[in-house]
Amino acid sequence: MTRARVMAVVAAGRRIADPQDPLGAEARQRLPLASGLSVAGVELALSHHLETDPSDDDIDALLASAEPSPRCHVVLASNVCIAPLRALACAVASSASVRLKPSRRDPVVAELLVRALSEPDILVTETIGARSGEALHLYGSDEAIAEVTASVDPEVRVTSHGHGIGVAVVDWPDRRAAEAIAEDLVAFDGRGCLSPRVVIASGDPERFGELLHQALGHHPIARGRCDHHDRAALQRYGRTMEAVGRWLQGPHHGVACDPDPEAIALPPPLRSTIVVPANGIAHLDPTLVTTIGHDGGGELFQQLAERCPRARRAALGDMQRPPLDGPVDRR
Repeated sequence: MTRARVMAVVAAGRRIADPQDPLGAEARQRLPLASGLSVAGVELALSHHLETDPSDDDIDALLASAEPSPRCHVVLASNVCIAPLRALACAVASSASVRLKPSRRDPVVAELLVRALSEPDILVTETIGARSGEALHLYGSDEAIAEVTASVDPEVRVTSHGHGIGVAVVDWPDRRAAEAIAEDLVAFDGRGCLSPRVVIASGDPERFGELLHQALGHHPIARGRCDHHDRAALQRYGRTMEAVGRWLQGPHHGVACDPDPEAIALPPPLRSTIVVPANGIAHLDPTLVTTIGHDGGGELFQQLAERCPRARRAALGDMQRPPLDGPVDRR
């Protein structure tokens, strides 16, 4: 029965991924405004990144990671528009009774999944009503999670998934690696916890940064909404990076290069990243790294994998396509 509930969520996701399905058409109509992604960015998310074809082994792993609960409450973030599918799959693996509280900014996929399931005890809610003995899954910024947990009954079983970043490691820096990282950064405009906000490259980081700048500049999918606050954040960050290295900015992206970092200054999550040399590994906080992208598992990858043993591993170009085997954040 539990497996059937998870597969029902996957089936609902297939409807949303299908542009010919009324739910898929509605998602494509609503998400550009709600998510801030461009129309093409929404299509990329729905058709290439929504988890609609898990293997039996993936589902087995997801079920094994779930702790049974009389009811599971889920508080969602808005940075990745398709994240509600995985969050709901994990929730129904633990309980037949689920309450989803989506972000007010982007409730679209959560609402469509619940509508497709049409289960009387799987509901969208605007409040958090977790009681003693029930489960609460929290997704979002560390600050938002701390605010919620401060007011929750101490007997509620809380699982939190806070701020995290992806790190791409390039042992063999070439144009193919740059193009693969560009694919990982374009998805969700670099806002997700798997997005490669940091690139560690062997050799000259500025040379690889130029390759990545070119790859992002040639990518056909435009960045979505970027308001004056976003543009100001990019300008401030760019001025800082120009003082220590280089800042390469295109109409829809930004690439910083720091040849000798004393610390790693993360760029704004606006399809931007920073490229640093091998010694940048020492400046990474392992507790922030959710996934490591690599181009074959060379020496740099081995060093970072040892430093971040709980991070996911993925080939460059697949950092944003993790298997549906449990929460995306394994930290």
